[in-house]
Amino acid sequence: MKDEVVLAQFEFGRNAILKEAAEVTEEIADIVPTGLSNSLRWQMGHVLLSTEQLLFYFSGESMEVEEGYNELFASGTRPADWNKDAPSVEQLHRQLKEQMTRIRSTFEGRLDEEIEKPFQAGALELHTIGELLLFVLFHESEHRGIMKVMKEELHS
Repeated sequence: MKDEVVLAQFEFGRNAILKEAAEVTEEIADIVPTGLSNSLRWQMGHVLLSTEQLLFYFSGESMEVEEGYNELFASGTRPADWNKDAPSVEQLHRQLKEQMTRIRSTFEGRLDEEIEKPFQAGALELHTIGELLLFVLFHESEHRGIMKVMKEELHS
């Protein structure tokens, strides 16, 4: 599969996340709907952080992660346990957009490149940068759906 097709699909998915994120205001960013454990701000930060970890770290590239993001947005964290200020919605939106550009400039022409150590995601074993990127796309699609439902809940 050509790099351009995979990168275009990633950008299509990321732009959908950016559209959802653009509709998040500071007033609703930290509300955790009943039955859930995370907020819209957490969803945005988690997508940003997990993409750095999955794609940049496992491909051997430098991660661009603000100090404290691991404690705020890693899997298993939740806003109820935060003991530091989270970044603004505007900052997270900007970082998600910048990350999308950085992904293309860093990985274009490299999607068939083998990663040093395979990444295990359940029964799935990923061996190339392109496979990591496709997994990131899957992961982001899950979180976009959650964001969409959360916003509908908060606006009802």
